[in-house]
Amino acid sequence: MTTHIENGYRALQTFAAHMTKVQQISDGLLTARVIGEFSAGKTRFLRELLGDSIPPALYPISSLERQTRLPLEITYGPEPELTLVQRANDYEINDKTLTLQTLTEFPDREATLQHKPSKHRLRLAIPEDRLILKNGDGYFEDKSAKRLFLIDMPGWNSGDDLLAEGDASEVMAGVHNLALVYVVSAVRLDGLKNSERLNNFLKAFSDADFVGAPHLIVVMTHCPAAEANALQAKVKKQVNAMWAELGEASPLSMALFSIDFEEVSPAELGTFRDEFWQSLLSPLGHPVGASVQHPWVHALRSWPKHWLLDEPVAQTHALLTQARAVLQAASQEKNYLVGMNMTKLGGLDTPAIKKRLKEAWSRQMRDTAAAVNKPLHQCIPILDEKHPLAAWWGTYWEPHLQCALQPVGDFLEAVSGALSQVSPNTSDLQTHLSQRLDASYHQAVQAVHSSFTQVVDSLQKLPEKTQPEQTLATLLRLSLLQMRYQDYLEGRVEAAVG
Repeated sequence: MTTHIENGYRALQTFAAHMTKVQQISDGLLTARVIGEFSAGKTRFLRELLGDSIPPALYPISSLERQTRLPLEITYGPEPELTLVQRANDYEINDKTLTLQTLTEFPDREATLQHKPSKHRLRLAIPEDRLILKNGDGYFEDKSAKRLFLIDMPGWNSGDDLLAEGDASEVMAGVHNLALVYVVSAVRLDGLKNSERLNNFLKAFSDADFVGAPHLIVVMTHCPAAEANALQAKVKKQVNAMWAELGEASPLSMALFSIDFEEVSPAELGTFRDEFWQSLLSPLGHPVGASVQHPWVHALRSWPKHWLLDEPVAQTHALLTQARAVLQAASQEKNYLVGMNMTKLGGLDTPAIKKRLKEAWSRQMRDTAAAVNKPLHQCIPILDEKHPLAAWWGTYWEPHLQCALQPVGDFLEAVSGALSQVSPNTSDLQTHLSQRLDASYHQAVQAVHSSFTQVVDSLQKLPEKTQPEQTLATLLRLSLLQMRYQDYLEGRVEAAVG
């Protein structure tokens, strides 16, 4: 049995495919390499930085298990995906990058032995908006959205990685660099190998191409909070001394972070993430605290007016409001015809009774949609078939709105039938109507107060100046929640699992 949520996801995949095609996000040349000693905590750092966006099966495996052998490039994708790609250089982008395999889990070391680190990479695409360069990568002349690549390089001192142990000029192969991220364990800060490799990287660093000034970000892991200031000062002094020995006249842009992921609180981790991203993106001129817009935002704000969902959603709410008004007017104080009884119909024959009842019903319902010839369920708004959300609207919104309004139409038809059955022999008018209308009426009331109609009602509470992308995100999220709830009520979840 197909679930509502499965149908909903299929419809939204059609929407996502349209939006991605329209936006045409392409690979950029801008990269930021993450370097460090084997077991320094590089992989843990990336998992903590991006963990909310990475499914557990695709988590990079800890270098403590000597698993990180191929370079791992992390970039933006609308859905999490891990692939093996053939890409020896950063300038092999778009059609020059060959996807060899889509992986369902992060591979162990043995699974990558047949691939060369100098020619192959793992690519992890995740829905992290800050990996989108909305104004381009600063290298191409066009300002279309580009993907930024965080590249996790194999750690040195692992004993068997030629790429990691090679000269830094081979690792710092970025055609266009944003920053160099150096991850070092606080307990290994004074290690001779770390000092040698850092010095080697700074030499390559001075000759590399950067967006602005060379930007170094140092992340000290396993760093107790009490020692953070002293250790940061020590690193800063060490790096500046190395930089000066290279004969560089311009100062080195440097940011220092110290953290112990085993002891950090959720709030502290959130602060670390925000500050790291601000530092990483600072060469691009992003003001502190500025969020990077999702690439769909511009597209949504550029939609033609008739594509915006505000009007059809408002029409939906208006139809539901009218339907509820019909039901409220139809039954007052548990009576379907207020003030009417068989005594007032005394002496009338059947045709006259029908006429009198019809007139009374018309007066009672004159200010409602029941007085209009066209039933409410025939007034449902439709979307242009070319609309990006036409599939979602047609498979979710319209059917659910139909289910909410149709019972009201059925109830009104039942009223017409019940009134036509009244005759001089009817003993009690209200009892007659109740027996024939109660079930239909209660079904209609439930229909206009369903989980779907609550979604519609909730959307009316959004602030007037809510941006289109915020309105749409709220609408789609609420609809998915409602689908899950409906699957649960109908037992479709258990059926799907079984």
